[in-house]
Amino acid sequence: MVRGLERYEAINRNKAVAKFQLVKRLEAEEGDFKTHEKYKKEFQKFLEEEGENLRILDKEPPEYSFLDLKIDLLMEMLKNCNFCERRCGVNRYEKLGYCKTGVESYYSSEFLHFGEEPELVPSHTIFFNRCTFSCVFCQNYDIVYDDDYKVDPKELAVMIDIRRRQGSRNVNFVGGNPDQHSHTILKILREVKSNIPVVWNSNMYHSWELGKIIEDVVDVWLGDFKYGNDECAKKYSNVRNYFQVVTRNFLDAKKTGELLIRHLVMPNHIECCTAKIVKWVSENLGRSVRFNLMFQYYPTYRAYEFEEISRRLSWEEMRRAKELAEAYLDNLV
Repeated sequence: MVRGLERYEAINRNKAVAKFQLVKRLEAEEGDFKTHEKYKKEFQKFLEEEGENLRILDKEPPEYSFLDLKIDLLMEMLKNCNFCERRCGVNRYEKLGYCKTGVESYYSSEFLHFGEEPELVPSHTIFFNRCTFSCVFCQNYDIVYDDDYKVDPKELAVMIDIRRRQGSRNVNFVGGNPDQHSHTILKILREVKSNIPVVWNSNMYHSWELGKIIEDVVDVWLGDFKYGNDECAKKYSNVRNYFQVVTRNFLDAKKTGELLIRHLVMPNHIECCTAKIVKWVSENLGRSVRFNLMFQYYPTYRAYEFEEISRRLSWEEMRRAKELAEAYLDNLV
């Protein structure tokens, strides 16, 4: 049993039901956010009562479910988009948002991934195009700035079911970033038949409104914690108010699902970012939170335009980062 991911493990042992499978079996009525809040309360009770009842999977979803309500709300939000905390307010039915995404979603690949954290492998990763960040060191810039395959929710749902039979331990929505595709992802989950954990692999810069909608379908938040301050976030990813937004979302994630945090250590950013991140995590999420300290940074894309991050990590930087993490955290991946 992996500490901190007990429910995730229970779903994989067929001892619990993935949250999205419960969400789409809770009957609901059409409505607004006020209606949604009413059903969120009902869902919490439903989760407590039916979360380990596998027989619920034999029950046909109602004509209109809590999941349908969530999709309808997201489709409405697209008219004045506030999926992320940029809140660009673009009508994505008419033009692209900052994330260069409209209503249609595109993905670059889907496959069984064996390079994720050990407890996730093999992970059925679906790499969505585009992103809400503009990281100068982006290692997936080909995914972020291109559109590859248009998503057909029913087709991808079939692939999720096939990959589950092939041994996947989760469906891992990643990118780019998944947040700007939330409406599409929920449409995919509406068609999935498998009892499979949902992993939301995100930069954690989503709006609180989006968080309230998607949190009921996410079993594991696989969140990037990039920066320990707003100045670095603005300089390298062009995002404002970073630390307040992501720490709020990490606190909410801890309440509503299970959590695994990733931190990519960057050269010359040990004290300003790594030290502050592990300290905050320890003091606010607990020493035992699953935490992956990542040393695979390499300069790519536009990183060479910034001398301080235009090289790989030194041995001393890796040693210092590991020392800090071990001092504050007990559950390093």
